[in-house]
Amino acid sequence: MLEQLVAQQLDAVVNLSGFVLKEDWEQAKQYLTDDVYYKVGSSEPVYGKQAVVNYLSSLFTTTAKFTGHSVRKIWQEPGIVVVEMDAKYVTVQDKRHLTIACCDIYRLRGTQVSEWRVYVDLLPFYENIIQQQQVQTNGNQNQYSSTVALSR
Repeated sequence: MLEQLVAQQLDAVVNLSGFVLKEDWEQAKQYLTDDVYYKVGSSEPVYGKQAVVNYLSSLFTTTAKFTGHSVRKIWQEPGIVVVEMDAKYVTVQDKRHLTIACCDIYRLRGTQVSEWRVYVDLLPFYENIIQQQQVQTNGNQNQYSSTVALSR
Protein backbone atom coordinates (compact mmCIF):
# COMPACT_ATOMS: atom_id res chain seq x y z
CA MET A 1 0.00 0.00 0.00
CA LEU A 2 2.77 2.46 0.96
CA GLU A 3 4.79 1.58 -2.15
CA GLN A 4 1.72 2.27 -4.27
CA LEU A 5 1.28 5.74 -2.69
CA VAL A 6 4.96 6.56 -3.23
CA ALA A 7 4.65 5.55 -6.90
CA GLN A 8 1.46 7.63 -7.29
CA GLN A 9 3.16 10.64 -5.73
CA LEU A 10 6.07 10.40 -8.17
CA ASP A 11 3.57 10.10 -11.03
CA ALA A 12 1.81 13.24 -9.75
CA VAL A 13 5.07 15.22 -9.79
CA VAL A 14 5.91 13.94 -13.28
CA ASN A 15 2.42 14.86 -14.52
CA LEU A 16 2.58 18.31 -12.90
CA SER A 17 5.94 18.94 -14.56
CA GLY A 18 4.55 17.88 -17.94
CA PHE A 19 1.57 20.21 -17.68
CA VAL A 20 3.80 23.11 -16.58
CA LEU A 21 6.01 22.46 -19.61
CA LYS A 22 2.92 22.55 -21.87
CA GLU A 23 1.59 25.58 -19.97
CA ASP A 24 -1.66 23.68 -19.47
CA TRP A 25 -2.48 25.52 -16.27
CA GLU A 26 -5.91 23.97 -15.67
CA GLN A 27 -4.41 20.48 -15.73
CA ALA A 28 -1.41 21.57 -13.63
CA LYS A 29 -3.74 22.93 -10.94
CA GLN A 30 -5.19 19.43 -10.43
CA TYR A 31 -1.86 18.41 -8.91
CA LEU A 32 -1.70 21.33 -6.45
CA THR A 33 -3.57 21.65 -3.17
CA ASP A 34 -5.78 24.72 -2.76
CA ASP A 35 -3.34 26.07 -0.14
CA VAL A 36 -0.10 25.08 -1.90
CA TYR A 37 3.03 26.94 -0.71
CA TYR A 38 5.45 27.82 -3.56
CA LYS A 39 8.84 29.40 -2.96
CA VAL A 40 11.74 30.02 -5.34
CA GLY A 41 15.06 30.41 -3.50
CA SER A 42 15.01 33.37 -1.13
CA SER A 43 12.09 35.11 -2.83
CA GLU A 44 8.77 35.68 -1.11
CA PRO A 45 6.50 32.63 -1.22
CA VAL A 46 3.18 32.52 -3.01
CA TYR A 47 0.16 30.66 -1.67
CA GLY A 48 -2.61 28.87 -3.54
CA LYS A 49 -2.81 27.09 -6.87
CA GLN A 50 -3.88 30.16 -8.86
CA ALA A 51 -1.00 32.20 -7.40
CA VAL A 52 1.47 29.48 -8.45
CA VAL A 53 0.00 29.41 -11.97
CA ASN A 54 0.14 33.22 -12.16
CA TYR A 55 3.78 33.23 -11.01
CA LEU A 56 4.88 30.62 -13.54
CA SER A 57 2.83 32.07 -16.38
CA SER A 58 4.31 35.52 -15.74
CA LEU A 59 7.86 34.11 -15.55
CA PHE A 60 7.41 32.28 -18.86
CA THR A 61 6.05 35.36 -20.67
CA THR A 62 8.30 38.08 -19.20
CA THR A 63 11.62 36.43 -18.32
CA ALA A 64 12.21 32.99 -19.77
CA LYS A 65 10.20 30.15 -21.29
CA PHE A 66 10.67 26.74 -19.73
CA THR A 67 11.55 24.25 -22.50
CA GLY A 68 12.34 21.09 -20.55
CA HIS A 69 14.79 19.55 -18.14
CA SER A 70 17.33 16.79 -17.72
CA VAL A 71 16.79 14.94 -14.47
CA ARG A 72 19.99 14.06 -12.64
CA LYS A 73 18.56 12.26 -9.62
CA ILE A 74 15.26 11.68 -7.82
CA TRP A 75 14.95 10.94 -4.11
CA GLN A 76 11.69 9.83 -2.67
CA GLU A 77 9.97 8.86 0.54
CA PRO A 78 6.28 8.94 1.47
CA GLY A 79 5.02 12.50 1.06
CA ILE A 80 8.26 13.91 -0.38
CA VAL A 81 9.82 13.90 -3.85
CA VAL A 82 13.15 15.66 -4.48
CA VAL A 83 14.32 16.21 -8.05
CA GLU A 84 17.81 17.41 -8.97
CA MET A 85 17.84 18.62 -12.56
CA ASP A 86 19.19 20.92 -15.20
CA ALA A 87 16.22 23.06 -16.25
CA LYS A 88 16.25 24.48 -19.76
CA TYR A 89 14.94 27.93 -20.66
CA VAL A 90 14.95 30.40 -23.53
CA THR A 91 15.07 34.04 -22.42
CA VAL A 92 12.23 36.22 -23.66
CA GLN A 93 14.28 39.34 -24.32
CA ASP A 94 17.27 38.02 -26.24
CA LYS A 95 16.36 34.36 -26.98
CA ARG A 96 19.40 32.94 -25.18
CA HIS A 97 19.24 29.21 -24.41
CA LEU A 98 20.04 28.62 -20.76
CA THR A 99 20.61 25.53 -18.68
CA ILE A 100 19.97 26.20 -15.01
CA ALA A 101 21.07 23.96 -12.13
CA CYS A 102 18.00 23.32 -10.01
CA CYS A 103 16.67 21.20 -7.17
CA ASP A 104 12.91 21.04 -6.50
CA ILE A 105 11.44 19.68 -3.29
CA TYR A 106 7.81 18.62 -3.46
CA ARG A 107 5.83 17.80 -0.32
CA LEU A 108 2.56 16.04 -1.06
CA ARG A 109 -0.77 15.35 0.59
CA GLY A 110 -2.01 12.28 -1.16
CA THR A 111 -1.23 12.94 -4.82
CA GLN A 112 -1.31 16.73 -4.67
CA VAL A 113 1.66 19.02 -4.05
CA SER A 114 1.13 21.05 -0.87
CA GLU A 115 4.61 22.61 -0.75
CA TRP A 116 6.95 23.24 -3.67
CA ARG A 117 10.38 24.71 -3.03
CA VAL A 118 12.70 25.54 -5.91
CA TYR A 119 16.42 25.97 -5.28
CA VAL A 120 17.87 27.38 -8.46
CA ASP A 121 21.00 29.11 -9.73
CA LEU A 122 19.57 32.36 -11.14
CA LEU A 123 22.92 33.78 -12.26
CA PRO A 124 22.53 32.67 -15.91
CA PHE A 125 19.39 34.82 -16.22
CA TYR A 126 21.45 37.90 -15.34
CA GLU A 127 24.85 37.16 -16.92
CA ASN A 128 24.15 39.33 -19.98
CA ILE A 129 23.20 42.26 -17.75
CA ILE A 130 26.38 41.85 -15.71
CA GLN A 131 28.53 41.60 -18.86
CA GLN A 132 26.94 44.76 -20.27
CA GLN A 133 27.90 46.84 -17.26
CA GLN A 134 30.00 49.79 -18.27
CA VAL A 135 33.59 49.80 -17.13
CA GLN A 136 34.23 53.17 -15.56
CA THR A 137 37.30 54.83 -14.04
CA ASN A 138 37.59 56.81 -10.86
CA GLY A 139 39.76 59.90 -10.42
CA ASN A 140 42.91 57.78 -10.06
CA GLN A 141 42.26 55.98 -13.37
CA ASN A 142 41.36 52.77 -11.50
CA GLN A 143 38.70 50.82 -13.35
CA TYR A 144 35.61 49.45 -11.71
CA SER A 145 32.30 48.04 -12.83
CA SER A 146 29.03 49.52 -11.69
CA THR A 147 25.40 49.08 -12.49
CA VAL A 148 24.73 52.62 -11.29
CA ALA A 149 26.22 55.68 -12.98
CA LEU A 150 27.07 58.44 -10.54
CA SER A 151 26.58 62.06 -11.53
CA ARG A 152 27.25 65.43 -9.94
